[in-house]
Formats: sequence, C-alpha cells, structure tokens
Amino acid sequence: MRRLPTTLAAVTAVAALLATAALAATGTPFGGATTSNGVLTLVSNTGDAASANDASGANFTGTGVTTFASIATLSTEFNVTDDDCSSGSPRFQIQVQTASGPKNVFVYLGPAPSFTGCSPNVWITSGNLIDSSSTEGRFDTSQVQAGTQVSTYAQAKAVVGNLQVTGISLVVDSGWAFADKEQTVMVRNVKINDSTFFVPGGTPGPGTGTSPAKACKQLREDLGRDAFRTMFGRNHNGRNAFGKCVSQMARMKTDEDRAAAVQRIEQAAEQCLARTTSDHHKRKHHEKAHTLDRRHGDHDQGEDDGGHKGKSHRHHGDDRGGLVRCLRTAI
Repeated sequence: MRRLPTTLAAVTAVAALLATAALAATGTPFGGATTSNGVLTLVSNTGDAASANDASGANFTGTGVTTFASIATLSTEFNVTDDDCSSGSPRFQIQVQTASGPKNVFVYLGPAPSFTGCSPNVWITSGNLIDSSSTEGRFDTSQVQAGTQVSTYAQAKAVVGNLQVTGISLVVDSGWAFADKEQTVMVRNVKINDSTFFVPGGTPGPGTGTSPAKACKQLREDLGRDAFRTMFGRNHNGRNAFGKCVSQMARMKTDEDRAAAVQRIEQAAEQCLARTTSDHHKRKHHEKAHTLDRRHGDHDQGEDDGGHKGKSHRHHGDDRGGLVRCLRTAI
C-alpha cells in the first residue's frame, strides 16, 4: 500500500512532463517557406502557376503569450534578398479574439514610416518592437478599430491590450508588388518573450546543409562574379543576382536538391563557355580564310575593309549574346 502514493506521484510527474512538452514553443513554416541549418527562408512568388508559394511564413505556438499586453519581447533578424520590403511585408501578424471574431494586428518590419527601402543582402536587426517609448507607427490595429492603421505600440496596447492572443505569425506575401513578382526574405533569431526560434545551426536538418544562401555563395565563387550576375541578374547591372538566386534556390525543398542544382548549373555553365569559345574560334577561322581570299582578289567588289570590320564587331556581339542566352537557359 505504501507504493501507491509513490506510483501516484510518478504518474503526476509524468503527466506534468507531458504537459510541458505539449506546450513547448515551436515555429512551424507554411506556404513557400523552407528551413536550412536553422535559418528560415520566406518566399512570395506570384509570377508562377503555383499558388502555394504566393505567401509564406511561420506560425509560433507555446510562447506563453496570453493577451496582447503579455507580449514583452517581439523581435527578429531578417535579410531581404529579393527585392525589398513593401506593402506591409515582411511583418509580424498577431491574431486577437474580439467580440465579433478573430482579428489581426500587423507589426511591420523595415524602416519607418514607409517600411520600404530595406538594405538588400544584409542582416537587419529589428530590435524589440514592444517599446512604450517608441514613436514609430508600425502597429496596425485597424481590423479592430477603424482608422488606427498607423499606431505606436502604446496606442496599439490601448486598443487591444486586454484581448486574448490566439496566434502569432511572421509573414511574407508581397511578391505581387514587384516587377518580377517575387519577394524573398531570410529570417533568424525570432524572439517572442522567453522563446527564440530559427537559431542558425540550432536545429540542423538532414542532408548536406546547403541552404539557399550557401548554394548561391558557392555558385558565385565557382562561376565568378561576372558569370554569376549574367546568369541570375535581372536588372541593368546584374546587382540583384544574389537575391534572384536565393529566391530560386528557396523553391527547392531539401538541401540535397540544392546541392544537386549547384552541380548541374556549374556543369551547364562550363558547357556554355566551351560552346561559345568553340563557336568563336570557328568564326575567327572563317574570317581568316575570308581575308586570305580577299588578298587574292576573290572577295566581293561591294565589300570594303570597313564593312568587314563591321561584321567582326557584330560577331563579337553575337558571341556575348549567345553566352548570355546559354547561361540563363542553364538555370
């Protein structure tokens, strides 16, 4: 009989342990989101036929947050690789329960007051967005109270502070706002109260550890900066090449897929260069033979030296254009 209290105590302890485990803080990606080596990559691509990656993000649970006022820490580090912050993305999204049903409070990331102009390809620290002294109107509580799209934290707290929080997310969904219909943002060290999510290297996944950014860095190093920009760049100077590369690599769901893509692209690039060089040598050989013919008086009467040089310049342009087309087809 003495064993009964011990058994009950053990059962109670196990139940408590299970309850704690059930409440463990988790960050769950959705939509077009992928993770690699602990870093979350969020993609919004509205330019393809698929709709699953029109928006992406992560839902956070088990944070211990009860009401909006109970949120003491809300921060992240983010890196916009393609193209910019825009149209309320990226953002935290806090769902609260109102008398008329669930509503969202938006917390915008990026430089105030427009939340656009995020520096590309650099990690930006948001700082703790829960700041009663801040004068930045990055909180939008207009779903709860009309006319409060631009609110400070103190103003938002006055409107929704006592409301129950039923969900917290980090969202990217403004691919539609850009000419190429893509927006890609990498995220790490998301902090909500005492919980931290997506810590680099903290929860490495299976495979080779080839994250989208790592794959693109390898390609840039192996191909050379000029070839890399030619292959992936889509603006006038190719400076957006890295972001475009990361966006494309993020569509692949596993590190193994990205590692295979790197190998495939490098092999295709080598073939492009070899083919272009071969075509160039053949053209030069033809021009040399043509020149010899001209020296023996076999050239057409209507073609002078200036015309021949003009063709040579056009051939050089053809070489460049052919290489560009080949490299872009390779991806």
